[in-house]
Amino acid sequence: MNKEYKEIKKKLMENPDKSILILGTIGINFKNLKYQLKTGELYQKILDDLFITKYGYTNINMNQNNVKSVEKLIKIKKGEPLFSNKIIPCDLIIFIYVNPKILRILCARENKYYDEALKLQNQLLKKLDSEKRPYIKVELYKNITGLNHVGRNVYICGNYNGFLTDKRDIAKYDDENNTFFHFPYIKPVKNINDLQKKQGFLLLIYDNFLEVKDCLSIDKKYRKLFNHFNLVYIITEDEEKIKQGHIKYTNINFANEILDDYDITELYYDYILNTERINFSSSKIKILSDINKFLKNKKTIKTNDLANEFSVSMRQAERYMIDYNKLYQNVGYDYSKNEWYIIH
Repeated sequence: MNKEYKEIKKKLMENPDKSILILGTIGINFKNLKYQLKTGELYQKILDDLFITKYGYTNINMNQNNVKSVEKLIKIKKGEPLFSNKIIPCDLIIFIYVNPKILRILCARENKYYDEALKLQNQLLKKLDSEKRPYIKVELYKNITGLNHVGRNVYICGNYNGFLTDKRDIAKYDDENNTFFHFPYIKPVKNINDLQKKQGFLLLIYDNFLEVKDCLSIDKKYRKLFNHFNLVYIITEDEEKIKQGHIKYTNINFANEILDDYDITELYYDYILNTERINFSSSKIKILSDINKFLKNKKTIKTNDLANEFSVSMRQAERYMIDYNKLYQNVGYDYSKNEWYIIH
């Protein structure tokens, strides 16, 4: 969401002399948004502080008259935006909009009622439009692709000791907050060869099923196979691999413990919310295509050689390789030799 953060930050910098309200529905993590923007105050925190000052405790179970009387004391400082799901007097409103499908996921994560969140979002927009208040609309998560490109199959290679709920056992889970999570199909396989032509969201595989053990060899040997899955978790007791966490430039991760339903759900949500569409310009696509031709018969290449070939700086050559991997998903880096390797 870097683009959205930059867009909001730009609007804040363009209006330093205005009191600004960053408005959005429940379910939006304003604490995280405040952290990303590195500025602002949270409405709920100010409200709680005012209640403690006036009554000695927060506004839980307080009558609405007392709540309204304290709310009137809240003022937005110029140069320090206020994050809120209530409209407060201000010079400018930045309205945070979230697609309903994404909002459902946010509510599930924040333990909020989805129906209430969607209703409030619509009400806030309607009120802003009907009262003709000046506001800037910023849509969060508008560039993500996960909703349409995440499989629902979870393959398990090995004698898995954990318990995962299969979609065929329970079609849909409805919790008290009116959110939902569709459980995956759990598909065990006996060995790694059974994974040929399989694809899905997640592969859980024990490291004893791998013919090679070091990270580079694992990537080089299994990258093509593992690319059929959005995420791969290798279950291992190797402390060095656990400490490393994942193999850079790949979807391969390491874990030393069994993943449960909650873990799978969090991985699923994280992947959806953090996977953005590749949006390269036509000129960038042309450069990456030329690089693809240049690398066609090469197994390795140093950044300096690529920089010389395309007459760019070392830093730019590195960026090219990173973008190239986003597009073709067949590049890794060997830090021991300071060179890139290409998996054909």
